[in-house]
This record gives sequence, C-alpha cells and structure tokens, in this order.
Amino acid sequence: MMKWLKDAYLDIVVLLIIVSYAFYPNDVLNIVLWVYTALLLISKLLTFVMPTLNSKANKTSAPPIFYHIIYGLTVAILLYAENYYLAGAWIVIWVVSVISFLNTKKSKN
Repeated sequence: MMKWLKDAYLDIVVLLIIVSYAFYPNDVLNIVLWVYTALLLISKLLTFVMPTLNSKANKTSAPPIFYHIIYGLTVAILLYAENYYLAGAWIVIWVVSVISFLNTKKSKN
C-alpha cells in the first residue's frame, strides 16, 4: 500500500491545494491550478499520439479506482468553488484518462 501512496503523492498534494482554493480562493492558487491542469491535460492528450507515454503513465501501483476518486473529488470541489472552466478541464482529464487506461488494457490482451 505504501508503494502506491508514494506513486500518488503529487495527486494527493494537488487535491489538498484544490481544497484550500475552494475555501480560500486567491489569484496565486488559481494560477497554480490552471498551470498544473494545463500541463496535465496536455500530457494526457499526448498519450494518444505518443503511445510510449501511455505505457509509462499507466505504470503505477496505485489502483485505478484511486484516480477515479481523486478526479471525482477534484471535479466536485471545483464545482463547489464555482470554477466551472477548471472543473470542465478536469472532467476532460478524467475522460481522457479512462480512455487511455482502456486502450492500454485492450493492448495488453
């Protein structure tokens, strides 16, 4: 269990930043979240044109349900904070991650 927590520490830290942004919104956190979200979205989209990235991205010991929980909580918190554009970007990240995971799973079979 500790191994996959180590793999997912950045996701947990970002979730905590999003929680703090929801309760204490400020411009600095907003910029940090937009930059991180943009980089994550670009990296997720690149997995479709660069298959080696997809295989590297899915080499985690964290269970897939963990990421569904993280993405779901992120979207819910951003909707609570009424940051609909950022929530929409995270929905796209979530959908792209599911498609990427299914493609990797299909290619392994």
